[in-house]
Amino acid sequence: MKRVVPVLFLILLGTGAGFLARTGKLSPVLTRVINREEITAEFVTLYTQCQHEEKLTRTYPHQNWAATLEELFRDGWLITSFAAERVALQKKADDLCRTCREEEFIGIYGREIGVYAGSPEQPGPLKQIIPVDIGQLPPAEIADLRAGIICDQPQDKWRILEGYQN
Repeated sequence: MKRVVPVLFLILLGTGAGFLARTGKLSPVLTRVINREEITAEFVTLYTQCQHEEKLTRTYPHQNWAATLEELFRDGWLITSFAAERVALQKKADDLCRTCREEEFIGIYGREIGVYAGSPEQPGPLKQIIPVDIGQLPPAEIADLRAGIICDQPQDKWRILEGYQN
């Protein structure tokens, strides 16, 4: 019921405003906004496992907007802001973002080596701790770990970690 009320309100609002626009009782600016052909929707997905956000913008035809909005509500999207030509929606996903699912890097965790999901620019959660005291490493290797060593392939990760453990 909670999700139906906003949809019904938007339909009522759109129908009433459309009627006023056709009868000429609205200003020309509002008439152009109401009679627009597309609505821009900005989607923000918050991934709870890595706390990263992904943003996506799409346009939808105005005539199908009420049905589209109802479908979005069923899929778990919530409106965070609404304007005549633009709507922002947000959804939480109990998952890692695409970057954290597909990439990983080696860095520093306390005084040891850590393997993280994501990238050095957008680090995700810690995946593994390698019990190597970084205080025993040469300064250049510590600098590399501070910057983050990207692992493109799983065998790269194991080769790099093996080098630190010897």
